[in-house]
Amino acid sequence: MEYVLFYAQGDDTLPYVPAEDNVGDWVDEVEARGVSEYGERLRPAQDATTVRVRGGEVLVVDGPFSEAKEAIGGFDVIDARDLDEAIEIASRHPVASFGRVEIRPFVQWPDAEPGSRVVPTGFAGRPVRGRRYLMLVVAEPRDEQAAAADDASEDDDPEAWVREMDGRGVRKFGEVLRRPGDATFVRRRHGEVLVTDGGFAEAKEWVAGFDLIEVRDLAEAIEVAAKHPMARGGAIELRPLWPFDVHEDHVARAEREAADLAVRLEPAAAEALAGAAL
Repeated sequence: MEYVLFYAQGDDTLPYVPAEDNVGDWVDEVEARGVSEYGERLRPAQDATTVRVRGGEVLVVDGPFSEAKEAIGGFDVIDARDLDEAIEIASRHPVASFGRVEIRPFVQWPDAEPGSRVVPTGFAGRPVRGRRYLMLVVAEPRDEQAAAADDASEDDDPEAWVREMDGRGVRKFGEVLRRPGDATFVRRRHGEVLVTDGGFAEAKEWVAGFDLIEVRDLAEAIEVAAKHPMARGGAIELRPLWPFDVHEDHVARAEREAADLAVRLEPAAAEALAGAAL
């Protein structure tokens, strides 16, 4: 069964210690077991761009869809036997020792082809020919959805969006997730694995699905996001990938990247919107 693992800080975040980061060993293990499909680190939250469409107008802001400190820092798509194995895999990830890992199952479609997977076979080895973003599809509070009902149109068909973006070669993969009540949160503290079922009750917004897109730049990413039906009544958060060598010296990497952690490296959302083909 396929799951996405989202990595975030959580409510009881501990300091990240680069010298104790064993993510390379974790990656080697899950790949050897054949459960890994694809995963990447994401640029920090200040490099997120949030896209909404209200009253026919495309609205963009710098930053994530929510001010909550649990911003997603990375993800992996895995294919485990069951939730127990997914929990075991998640508990071994280094983020579990200082943050938390959220396990989210995908929606199981009755007409899906037998043996089909979210991530195309061999995708991890394909060359990158553009700029890749994780496009988080966000469901917002019901009152916000109701206020945006006037933006709905006959063209608001997610499958039509998928067909268009697949045809353009922009969308690489993606899928709908089951609701937050089916989420499982995993942390490791003082050698003990802590497992919590269900979503955060206080969360107003939640990630309903995601797509990995490959585009020329942020302007094209905004254009792609604005066409998604969930931009009306919900939000689309664009997060650029932040690849790194999982086997490098993480102390040296952390020192090298320290200057980037509080600086937005993406173009300003408003400037990118001005160059979008909308």
